[in-house]
Amino acid sequence: MASPAEPSAHAIELCIDSRLDNLDLLGAAVSGLAASLGFDESERYHLELCAVEAVSNSILHAYRGVPGRPVRVRITVSDERIEMRVADQGTPIPEERRAPADLEVDPADLDGLTEGGRGIFLMHSLMDEVTFGVEDGWSFVALTKRRCQG
Repeated sequence: MASPAEPSAHAIELCIDSRLDNLDLLGAAVSGLAASLGFDESERYHLELCAVEAVSNSILHAYRGVPGRPVRVRITVSDERIEMRVADQGTPIPEERRAPADLEVDPADLDGLTEGGRGIFLMHSLMDEVTFGVEDGWSFVALTKRRCQG
């Protein structure tokens, strides 16, 4: 899973089993990494949420909830951005499901909200770039957030 090479980029890769009970550990790892890189609390939460949503999609949709399959999370950091690339060897996300859905929310009926179905919407809303692809037999979603220079 190659990522665009940047002279000042550093990367780590996590490989987790396709089990939903691994999501808390993944979230903590992403949040801790983002904190060590100086992202503020809101940005850390967004990065953690998007990583967990992407891995959850791999587990529930690509692998249909079957444990024992690999999900790779490669995090590449440079002075300009952070990219999280989540990859699996399951069923790719259909082209028509890759764009964010129009979500209608009635503020008076928040109890009527269904669980699930908002991951792609959240990724597109919270990240600066969301791209999908296939490389070496692995389907991936790449989530990029530009770093504020301050």
